[in-house]
Order: sequence, then C-alpha cells, then structure tokens
Amino acid sequence: MKISASEQVAAWLIALPPQTKRRVRLALRSLAKGKGDIKGLQGLLEGFNRLRIGGIRIIFRQVSGTEIQLEYANTRDVVYELYERILENRKR
Repeated sequence: MKISASEQVAAWLIALPPQTKRRVRLALRSLAKGKGDIKGLQGLLEGFNRLRIGGIRIIFRQVSGTEIQLEYANTRDVVYELYERILENRKR
C-alpha cells in the first residue's frame, strides 16, 4: 500500500525528535500493511481514520484500495479539534 502525506504531516514528521520519528515511521510501515491501532472517526471527521502512536494521532483516509493519504498529525489533546477547524475553513 502506498502512503502519501499532506504538507502539514511531512513538516510535522521532519520536526520530530529522532526517537519519536523512528516510532512514527515504524507505525507507518505497519499502516501500509493494514496493521496498527486504527479507528474510524465519527461526527465531523466521518470518513477519516486515526492511527494512534502513544500520545500521537495521525488522521488519514483511504484514497483507493492501494493508497492512504495522511491528512493531519499532532498530539492527541489537540489533533481532532484543530483538524475539524481546518475542514470547516475549507468549506468557506
């Protein structure tokens, strides 16, 4: 499975400390194989999924049967609220 990332996720990943970056990359390799702590989201984020890596969440969606798009990443305390705001602003 191919994984592509938004500009936000790519910049966020680059800025991570080395040890955290290794954990995230390992989790993304598992995601490419359809494994990991994955959960479908509800409400305003219906149609998206999240990948949990400790206190980190990556919001993603399945673009096709062979491609995953990473949409937004941040810590669990702010990720959903911030991404909902982004989606609301896109609608305007």
